[in-house]
Amino acid sequence: MKILLIYNLSSGNGKIMQSLSKIKSFFDINNFLYDIYDIRAKDEVSKDMMLLSKYYDTFVIAGGDGTIHSVINGIMAVPMDERPKLLFLPFGTTNDFANMLGIGKDIDFNLALLKTNHYRKSDVYALNNEFFVYAAAVGKFSNVSYRINRRKLRKFGPIGYLLNARNDIFKKYNMNIEVETNAFKINKKTFLILIASGSRLGGFNISKFSKNPKLNDGKIDVRIFTRTHFFSWIKLIIFYLLKGKKFYRDIHINTNYIHIKLDGNYIWNVDGEKGPIGDIKVYTLQKQIEVYVHPNYIDKMF
Repeated sequence: MKILLIYNLSSGNGKIMQSLSKIKSFFDINNFLYDIYDIRAKDEVSKDMMLLSKYYDTFVIAGGDGTIHSVINGIMAVPMDERPKLLFLPFGTTNDFANMLGIGKDIDFNLALLKTNHYRKSDVYALNNEFFVYAAAVGKFSNVSYRINRRKLRKFGPIGYLLNARNDIFKKYNMNIEVETNAFKINKKTFLILIASGSRLGGFNISKFSKNPKLNDGKIDVRIFTRTHFFSWIKLIIFYLLKGKKFYRDIHINTNYIHIKLDGNYIWNVDGEKGPIGDIKVYTLQKQIEVYVHPNYIDKMF
């Protein structure tokens, strides 16, 4: 097996450096050939991933959701048979996608997955000209993850997101939207739109967001929050406390395609990163990447 170890020292609180020798020792003991890619020193990560994909069997990604996002956008530019398998070593702040795969903080266990057949094909989602694997959002609090000061995030962890969210509490989002799927077309007013593939978002459990979320079913779930009064932010707190449960009058859509038109220059959050502005089209691309999964999560998520 030939591996590219991709690590991001700025993910989480920099603990990757404490585990780097352990990771390399595992590769050596198992006679795995490997190279190392330090994502901090690169300007065009996605482009590099595209060029390097065909030379490796597996990418081991030691970082957070932002690192995963960059890698995915690179490998999706090459033919499917040239895409390496992906093993995630979660070193970020929330690690939502790895968490949905059952990949926790046990480095030894995670690395041992490389010696198994515990991998499955996962969907990828196209949003305009980029790709994502677990979430996109626009509206209230959706800018928290990419506007936060990274030094503060490393210091406070997930609490840093909450501290940063207070800047958006009294900002009014009153978005007029037009939504079109293959089945219907509606016009609504909203303060937040959430698009999610599974049961985690922003470090929170949203297991009640979708009835039976799967990462390979060719569908994506969309929640449109329709109330726009001044205290709408309180509703979001309850939403997370109730694990993503749908409120009366809010709209939930399970679809493989959606076109959302916005009446302003609102910025989308895509897998925790700053995304496009304004109108979007989202398509589900079924079973595009092979990801290592905790054996206990295979039937749950696939």
